[in-house]
Amino acid sequence: MFPHATPLELKDASGSRHTRLTSVAWDAQAREVLYLSNEAGPTGLWRHDTATGDRSSLTDPHLNLTRFWLVEDPTVRLVFACDPDCTEHEQLFFLTHEGVQYPWIEAADSYHYFCGRLFDGVGYYVSNTASDTRHRIIRADTSSGETRELASIDAALTTVLALSPERLLLTEERTNIDRRFCVFDTTTRALMPIAVGYGRIGKVRGLSENTVLFSGDLGGERMGLHTLNLDREEVVTILGRSDQDVQDFSLHPETGRLSTILSKDCASEVVMTTLSGEEVSDLLPAPVHVDAMCFKGNGELIIVTSSPFNPPAAHVHRLAEEPGAPAAPYGETEDQQDTLERFTSFDGREIEFVFIGRPDNRQAVIYLHGGPESMFERSHSPILEDLADSGVAVVAPNIRGSEGYGRRFIELDDGAKRTDALADIIALREYVRVRYGFGDDKIGIMGHSYGGFMTLMAITHHPDLWSFAVDIAGMSHLGTFLKTAPAWRRGLRAMEYGDAATHADFFDRIAPINKAGDIRCPVLILHGDSDTRVPTAESSAMAKALAAHGKPFQLRWIEGEGHFLTKRASTEFAANAIVDFITGRHQTPAATCGTPKQPFSKPGAT
Repeated sequence: MFPHATPLELKDASGSRHTRLTSVAWDAQAREVLYLSNEAGPTGLWRHDTATGDRSSLTDPHLNLTRFWLVEDPTVRLVFACDPDCTEHEQLFFLTHEGVQYPWIEAADSYHYFCGRLFDGVGYYVSNTASDTRHRIIRADTSSGETRELASIDAALTTVLALSPERLLLTEERTNIDRRFCVFDTTTRALMPIAVGYGRIGKVRGLSENTVLFSGDLGGERMGLHTLNLDREEVVTILGRSDQDVQDFSLHPETGRLSTILSKDCASEVVMTTLSGEEVSDLLPAPVHVDAMCFKGNGELIIVTSSPFNPPAAHVHRLAEEPGAPAAPYGETEDQQDTLERFTSFDGREIEFVFIGRPDNRQAVIYLHGGPESMFERSHSPILEDLADSGVAVVAPNIRGSEGYGRRFIELDDGAKRTDALADIIALREYVRVRYGFGDDKIGIMGHSYGGFMTLMAITHHPDLWSFAVDIAGMSHLGTFLKTAPAWRRGLRAMEYGDAATHADFFDRIAPINKAGDIRCPVLILHGDSDTRVPTAESSAMAKALAAHGKPFQLRWIEGEGHFLTKRASTEFAANAIVDFITGRHQTPAATCGTPKQPFSKPGAT
């Protein structure tokens, strides 16, 4: 870690690798660190008293929190969003200064996006149902409970930031990756786009009623850190690099000091800067991933980091002291390591991947991340660590279509170029076989969500190359998958996947479910039984196709989980099932298809 850093004990003494830490914040009034953790099962809000070291949960664990906002209000300490049913339909709750929690907005069929501030007890949020194209802007009084719809718009509105009671900044989704800024006047109820173009937009933070700080590219190649003046419609770049993306930032509200996270070698680089752009790099010992960070007082920064062999841990960094020699590397043990490597794909393009484990491991699994517009980072995954501990090396690539390598790289798998991403996987498989000497019967493949779809693509289009496959909540047919998504979401995803009607023949031709009879390896299918992002019907249909062809497979539903495994029990269950399946500790004959807890799938975000 940084020099001048001390541990901050935010976790219990169990040492479980399945405990997560996210979303740290400093509550200056209460002198407490607030954070999200799944220590008690589902994700809850926790507090840490820095003076006494006491820790306790502030919310009921069954609520399954996703985020929270500290607000300046005499009654309400913070607003939090929760997803108790794991359906990604966030509900909004209050936590008072006295520690009482109560619901503010509850509608189980709707998504809610809070504006982040209260004005004399009045707040704003955007709401939409999964089946409706309309996005509604709502004004809500926290004391009276009165709500008023200000507008209903056929535009996909997500991030909401209240700059004043009369002015909301929203982002309108234009494609699968691009958004544009819009200003909503709560008095005239007019929604006006800001004429600075559109592009990728990450975190947004208000500086004043007319200026915001944000990460984004606005149509360019790389994500930078910028300010936007809404009155002049002017963007000023504070930090931008030609070979790195800004992933996150934290702003000190009084000093204007900035801590910015940039991508570096599938890990994180922390850059300290100011709003005027004065830059000082503080490199974290590679490879580590920054999971969360926030300022604590004027001269300290709390950073939560993890690596493939180190679960999330928090440290307090004293920024005012003179820099010293870097601390010892964080993230490797004597017998396990993670290394960054590159291979050359079919078209001469270099693709990065991370090797996790030992070169003398007995088996290898190629692990494919979801998205597709995501990336594999050297953060902690208890499932992948369990595999490495069991003698299975993990090879995690960022194939074309991944973030972190510029806009053009993201677009390399769009539409009919989906098979080029598959060609990356096949080239990597050959590289791993030659580079590490794994036998043809020792290399498998595994992926989550879109990575699960590409796993199924690999074993159906190139069936002789794989010794096993694990599909976690993957799609079995892009056409049926898109048809279950809300109409507004289908339009956004068209640039990435294609249109369900126009590209129907292409979807049928590549669909894994239509080639299930070609599979040669055993398959494990895992899926949360409450998933609304990738319908459970995708896994049920694939299992039925495998059964019809007499193929060996297991289908396991993860009870009470959605698309992302957030509960400790869920990741423990998945890790055990995957390790047992790959290492052959428990051989199981072809399973019956079964049914999820919810036999139907609600359409949701994709």
